[in-house]
Amino acid sequence: MDTLEPSEQLAALLRADLRRGEYHPRERLVESELVGRYGFPRATVRSALLLLGTEGLIERSPNRGASVRSLTIDEGIELAEVRRELEALCARDAAQHADPDERRLLHSGVESLKYIVETDDLPSYRQASIAFHETIIAMSRHEVARRQLLSIRHHNLQRHFPTAFQIGPWSDSATDHIEIAEAIIAGEAESAERAMHRHLNRVVEFLEHYRETVSARQV
Repeated sequence: MDTLEPSEQLAALLRADLRRGEYHPRERLVESELVGRYGFPRATVRSALLLLGTEGLIERSPNRGASVRSLTIDEGIELAEVRRELEALCARDAAQHADPDERRLLHSGVESLKYIVETDDLPSYRQASIAFHETIIAMSRHEVARRQLLSIRHHNLQRHFPTAFQIGPWSDSATDHIEIAEAIIAGEAESAERAMHRHLNRVVEFLEHYRETVSARQV
């Protein structure tokens, strides 16, 4: 990151925090507070916010200044659909291209997920799930998909639509992860692709159900 301009360094930090859900949709991004939090001068903060604005991650209004952009439910569904297709592709390619060390790493990650489920530690599971998906994306060797997915994942859908993700037991997601990992470790490309597609289709279905619920309330 040191080779980047200061504004690009700060933009990268802000993107990562958005991806982790450190900021809420519509939350104000006050320049003076960002200076204190990240340690960059105000001019750098302003430049970084302008950069994130061009990427659609933040928005500006005359009265509120910069704030985290809030997605519409339709945007959320479209992002989830694109992510589903790209990560299914990555799972297939990971099964084909991963080396033995990467397959062992994935196996270790699955064992950690199993333990977290047994201890009913949802916050830890969410972080482990992020790491699981990022590991598979890296294993795929698909650079274009990696770049596109990184951009999509900057939008934390659980922060934007928390009610949508209260549907169904989260242990189902862990079961999906185990199925995906086992297919990749075994080198079964088509099975890995189908399992990842089915897994991420849950996100699409959650959001579609949420949209229907909201629409019904407005009638």
